[in-house]
Amino acid sequence: MKIQYKTILVAACLSASAAVGAQQAAADKDSPVKNPHLGPYTQNIANVANWEVPPKYLSLDQDDTTRLMEAMQNPNVTDSWLFGPQSLEPWFAVVSYDSTGHVMDGEKLDADAILKQLQEGTEASNEERRKRGWQELHLVGWQTPPHYEADTKRLSWATISESGGQRVVNYTTKVLSRTGVASVTLVTEPARLDGAVADLKTQLNQFQFKPGEKYSEFKEGDKVAEYGLTGLIVGGAAAAAVKSGAWKWFVGILAAGWKVIAGLALAAFAGLKSLLSRKKTQ
Repeated sequence: MKIQYKTILVAACLSASAAVGAQQAAADKDSPVKNPHLGPYTQNIANVANWEVPPKYLSLDQDDTTRLMEAMQNPNVTDSWLFGPQSLEPWFAVVSYDSTGHVMDGEKLDADAILKQLQEGTEASNEERRKRGWQELHLVGWQTPPHYEADTKRLSWATISESGGQRVVNYTTKVLSRTGVASVTLVTEPARLDGAVADLKTQLNQFQFKPGEKYSEFKEGDKVAEYGLTGLIVGGAAAAAVKSGAWKWFVGILAAGWKVIAGLALAAFAGLKSLLSRKKTQ
């Protein structure tokens, strides 16, 4: 039987009105999201960049993002921020920053070799998922092979992952700076990927590195990363391990792909919806 793509968005929770109504009171108290920032708002990212949040969009600080990702069965997501439409429909994105050093961008990308490394890392990460009693995650292939835009210094790709008979598309963008890399992971349903990617790209035009942190401001003597564009896709530590022959498993949304288990986070999103409604009326 052909496996159909299924919506794994926050919207799947928000649209389940009957279940939401039944759990509303408890969700308000127990929601992992305590203080969402509704646009217009300037979201500081790791003190190296600002993301201007426009009206009808929101952002979450690090603590709220960590708790929300844990509720979605995505562990170890720290030092990250969330950005998306206020309804979190039809997409949202998680952004983080890594002071890797300056990444040289002259490397030619080998999509087949990169995919093999990602699949090995994903399978290794299933050990952690089994320990937590979660379903295994498998990387099926590319939805969009990796490509680099020299003018915007953005490296983007999309993977197809499968877990529990469901398929999920994760779209990732890396934005290069003078001293490191901002990672932006988009979550949406496959049928809406093109529109979500287009909206994300528009919003990323409002993501700017601060003076002194732009890629073009690189100076001789600055720290240079030990890996290039391929390492940004498979994960810097993982890339170094592959080169040395000492592969170590890693788990995290930004390298191996991740799955949002909407049904298990229903109460959390009911609380988030209520909190957003209250903020809009304040």
